Amino acid sequence: EDYGPDGRVVTAVLSSKDTSPYMQNLQSACKVLIQAAKDLKKYTSIGIADAVALGGAGAIESVGGPFLSVQIGRTDAPKNLKISPVDLQLLSGNVPSSKVTAAFRDAGLTDREMTALLGSLLTINTVRKTRSADDWKQSAKPKFRQPGKMGRSSEFKPLTEDDIAAMEDKEYEEEADQGWYIADTFGTRNESFGSKVGDGISEKNFNKFLKDLYGKRRGDVSDYGWIGKILVDKNNPTTEAWMSKYAGSYLSYNKDLSVAYNVITQLGVEYTGGKYENLLKNRKRKTLKDDEFGIF
Repeated sequence: EDYGPDGRVVTAVLSSKDTSPYMQNLQSACKVLIQAAKDLKKYTSIGIADAVALGGAGAIESVGGPFLSVQIGRTDAPKNLKISPVDLQLLSGNVPSSKVTAAFRDAGLTDREMTALLGSLLTINTVRKTRSADDWKQSAKPKFRQPGKMGRSSEFKPLTEDDIAAMEDKEYEEEADQGWYIADTFGTRNESFGSKVGDGISEKNFNKFLKDLYGKRRGDVSDYGWIGKILVDKNNPTTEAWMSKYAGSYLSYNKDLSVAYNVITQLGVEYTGGKYENLLKNRKRKTLKDDEFGIF
């Protein structure tokens, strides 16, 4: 309750004196989130806290993962509020595995939820190793469109290259009612992040690397780094059992990932008031129980 998802993590990252590549990447990501929140603020009530949650869901979808519904309406923390003591290096690979698992449990998350969440991070990290920075930039390039006619002719028409260049120019500004239009979903859901960077990965095989990792669980799993070691640790039979479940069914994995992601992005959340607070405040959260299938 003291350190909910209120955007303070962005302040913590940007104020860090750590100069490691890991922290520099986090700081770059935070700057993108801040700019995105500023841009969206013109049209919606989304703040930094919501931008963090949306950014994580976007990262998963950009590599071919499932669409994750994200509840918005989080309250951004006031300035100068105490920052969470959680180690910012927690997911860097430089922290003992025992400390990582303890952090999830201390936050009230089950091993099943931890497995689902770390599985998505493992997939993102694995994809990142095989693709260049240019690939990620290209994947983020949306499809610009302008409205067509009503009825059967309502399909959006592509703009010309000159139109797109003008819209991408930083100095180019035009009021929303001047004619141009960028769809807020950038076309269909599958087009929202341009070309996916996860080579051969889709919602229907988003468990691809989990399946491979589970098959290698008694052998060399170094290709999957520190996350792989946690997920198939024989000293943690609960996690290993859920890995078996996820490796065998992408539907089970995607479903659990959706729930787990909402859990971690709403722990201790405070809403901005109005309908969000009335509907969601103090509502018992949905959780993924470790023993739901009676396998232990």
